[in-house]
Amino acid sequence: MKQRLRFNHIPRLLKLAGPMILSTSAITMMQIIDTIVLSYDSSQALAAIGPSSMAVILFQGFLFGTAGYAGTFVAHNHGHGNPQGVVSSAWLGIYTALASGIVALLAAWPLAQLFLLTGHAPQVARDEQTYFWICMAGSFFPVFGSALAGWLSGIGRPALVTAVTFISLVVNALLAWGLVLGEWGLPRMGIAGAALATVTAQLIAALLYAFLFARSGGFRNSAARCLNRVEFRRFLSLAAPMGLRISGELAAWTLFLVVVGRLGIVELAASSIAFRINGIAFFPALGLGQAAGVLVGHARGAGRDDEVPAIAWQSLAVCEVWMLLMATLFATTAGPLYAIFAGNSPESAGIVVTGTLLMKFVAVYCIFDAANVMIGCVLASAGETRWIARTFSLASAIFVALLWLIDRTMPGLVAEWTLATCFVFCTAVVWLLRFRTGHWRKIQIVRGTADI
Repeated sequence: MKQRLRFNHIPRLLKLAGPMILSTSAITMMQIIDTIVLSYDSSQALAAIGPSSMAVILFQGFLFGTAGYAGTFVAHNHGHGNPQGVVSSAWLGIYTALASGIVALLAAWPLAQLFLLTGHAPQVARDEQTYFWICMAGSFFPVFGSALAGWLSGIGRPALVTAVTFISLVVNALLAWGLVLGEWGLPRMGIAGAALATVTAQLIAALLYAFLFARSGGFRNSAARCLNRVEFRRFLSLAAPMGLRISGELAAWTLFLVVVGRLGIVELAASSIAFRINGIAFFPALGLGQAAGVLVGHARGAGRDDEVPAIAWQSLAVCEVWMLLMATLFATTAGPLYAIFAGNSPESAGIVVTGTLLMKFVAVYCIFDAANVMIGCVLASAGETRWIARTFSLASAIFVALLWLIDRTMPGLVAEWTLATCFVFCTAVVWLLRFRTGHWRKIQIVRGTADI
């Protein structure tokens, strides 16, 4: 009986995580499809998709993290048995998406000009610039979708998120093939076609989420729709640090790719593909983390804080098994995996050779990344967003400073990837130590239970 109780949260975790894993894996597939299609266009476009797509997510990451944190409020209110609070929380995310979409639209073109200063090859820099500004201009759609996906996940209906995600995946795949390579009578647009395909797919997803929210009566609920400025400020005080943490992490990895890109097109393309392949492991782990976060939200909203440690450790155990399997796959099949992405450009052979080396680094840091994902999601759902943002900002600053030092004194692919692996390991240790302190117990999300 004791043995059964020790793992009592795993069945609930897997039941909830299944649709979330499929959803996050679909995001990976969208990126992988774009990368494969662009490999048939040019090696410059293949190299450019890495930094530019990460830069898009860097800026959108803050918006995603802030608007998507509405899902944490939803989960806590759902656990607390407050249906009106659930809808009001969803509207907090919607209002955040509206404001952030306007800001992103205005900032898209000016920010895109920064790619011309990276020191990358001229055509690569122009491709990076094009992809970035098109995706940034359409930021409202994925951020709005993130807010309502959080609403569905928070009330325990992630299967609908999966359905919407896969529909958008199909739209992206078909449009990317047509617009990048000029198939089916469509113009050949290269990397601009990939960006337009992505934005269109995100638009379709946003419309589907809006339809589901309307069906639930969310738009008709005038009390929930009325913006409570005090509650909105309270929401932003917890959500904005979460957005900053996500954008800070993405900033560190975007700068990493920018620095690697200074070594050459082969090194940049191989590193970009490494991140794409790593997504095969990372995004299912993220789905597990999101499921664990929902369970934590339900438990804390219902006043069952003593369940949270068991949820965290059991979720981490499941995620670690997954990551060990992926690490073994990456270490033993790196060559065949890279051959799928390298295309048939003159640089393809060099990309495969370089990538085979990089996948050994990816295999190692996957093992540590399990704690980064799972414990990070648990801490965030428990309300530790401010501490997470402060700590990760410091860690990222140290990482970037050391990366700059390596680039100036002894630039090389092995040295830079070694530093990246150490960065993942150190942050994993920090999250684990913080969770063990139990400080998260002092923070309450549901209004009226305690003061934040």
